[in-house]
Amino acid sequence: MNTWLSLLGGLALWAAHFLASYALASLADISPYEHQAPLTWLLAGLTLACVLAAVALGVRAWRATGRPGLGGAFVQRLSALASLLSAIAILWQSAPFLWRY
Repeated sequence: MNTWLSLLGGLALWAAHFLASYALASLADISPYEHQAPLTWLLAGLTLACVLAAVALGVRAWRATGRPGLGGAFVQRLSALASLLSAIAILWQSAPFLWRY
């Protein structure tokens, strides 16, 4: 079970951020102008938290490469790569909304 959590942790963060960011962007589109700034700050905080969590998962997986267990070095390197790619994807996906306001 730890192997699956390690492999899919960053991707699950990306999916959760995807859903939350599009919900916040939809709320910002239908809300009055004075309510758009707090929603933008909320998305910025959510983005920062998700990126930091994805990077932490990637670093944790990379450090576990030398230790036996959890599927071996290949699985841990793949977990680290997936987590770091998820962090890049989270930044990429929220950039247009954050730059818009």
